[in-house]
Amino acid sequence: MSLHARSSLQQLAGALLGCQSRLPLLAQSCSFSSSGAPKQSAAIIKQLRERSGAPIADVKNMLVEHDWDMEKAYEALRKKGLAAAAKKASRHAAEGLVGASFAASGAASSSTGGSGSVVVVELNSETDFVARNSMFQDLLRDVMGAAHSLGPAAAVGPDYQMNLEQLLSARTSSGASVSEAVTNLAAQVRENIRLRRAYRVDSGADGLVFPYVHQAAAPGLGKLASVVVLQPGAAGGAQLGQALESSSASSQQLQSLGEGLAMHVAGMRPLYLNRAGVPADVMARERDLLGQQLQQDETFKGKPEKVINKVVEGRLGKVLGDWCLSEQRYVLDDSVSVEQLLARLRKEAGLSVRVGNFLRVQCGEGLGAKEGGDFAAEVARIVNDA
Repeated sequence: MSLHARSSLQQLAGALLGCQSRLPLLAQSCSFSSSGAPKQSAAIIKQLRERSGAPIADVKNMLVEHDWDMEKAYEALRKKGLAAAAKKASRHAAEGLVGASFAASGAASSSTGGSGSVVVVELNSETDFVARNSMFQDLLRDVMGAAHSLGPAAAVGPDYQMNLEQLLSARTSSGASVSEAVTNLAAQVRENIRLRRAYRVDSGADGLVFPYVHQAAAPGLGKLASVVVLQPGAAGGAQLGQALESSSASSQQLQSLGEGLAMHVAGMRPLYLNRAGVPADVMARERDLLGQQLQQDETFKGKPEKVINKVVEGRLGKVLGDWCLSEQRYVLDDSVSVEQLLARLRKEAGLSVRVGNFLRVQCGEGLGAKEGGDFAAEVARIVNDA
C-alpha cells in the first residue's frame, strides 16, 4: 500500500471515530428525526388538526414552515382560513338549514310549546353536505341560543324579523360573537356560510306558541320551520295557560291543536289569517286578473257585466279560501276547515281559541338555483380556489 493510500485511510478512520464519539451528545441535544421533523410529529399534527379544523396537508405545511411551532402555525392557519372565507363570501349559498327553538317563560309550557318564545334562524351553506356536518348544526344551535338571549326587543317588525346586525354582534356559548363564529366555520369547511335571517315569535301574556320543523336533519333543525301563536277567543279570557297546565283532556287537545296547526302552516302555505287580513290592493289586483281571464274565455263572450262580476267574485272566493288559514281544509282532518276545527274545540272542550298569527320559513326560498350547471367546471374551480 502506498504512503498516500495509508494516509487517506487513517484520516477516514479518525473521522469515523470522531463521529461515533459525538453521536450520544447529538442524540441528547436533538429530538428531531433525520427528515427534520420532531419524533412526536404525528401527535403534533393531530393536535393542531383538531384545534384548527384545517386539512391535514395545510396543518403539516404550516408546521414545517414555522419550525414546528404550534402557536405560530395555528395563527398562520387561522389567517389563511379567514382569508379563504372572505374570498368565498360571494359564492352562492342556498343550501343549509332552518332551526326552530322554543324557550318557556312560565309554567304553562311543555317541551314542544306553550307560554314563551320561539326563535327561527336560517343559516346557509353552499352544499347540503356541509349542512349535515355536526359543526354546522352546532353553530346553528349556538345562533338560536344567542337570539333567545337578546329578548323580545330584538324582533323589530310586525313579521317578527330580528335585527341581523344586533344578532351578529351577540355572543355565542364559546364567547365569540355570532359573526366571528360564522366566519370561523366558513374558514374550516371552506365554503361560504351565511346567516341569512332570524325571527323571534313571543306568545304574549295570555297566548301560547308552538313550533314545527319539517324534514328534520336533527332535533329542531330542518329544511322548513313554522310557528303558530294561539290566543284566547272572544270568550276565552286567560284560560289557555290554565288549560295547558292542567292534566285534563282539554290540555291534551290544546297541545295537539297547537302542534297540528304549526304542521298545517308548514304544509298548506297560508298567506293570510283570514279575509280581513288580505290587503285591499291585493284583492283588487286579483279581481282584475280574474276579470281579464273571463274576457278571454269564449264561454263568457257577450255575457252581461252583472254575470261576469258574479263569476269573478265566486272565483275570487275560491282563491281566498286557498290563501287564508281560517278557510283552508285542516291538514290532519280535511273534513273540516281550520275555522270549523276551532269551533269544534269551543263546543267539545269549552275552550275559545283563535290563531293570533303564524310564521313559515323555508331554507333557500327566494334565492334561486346556483348559476351554471357544469359539475366538472365547478369541481375544478373549487380545487383551484382551495
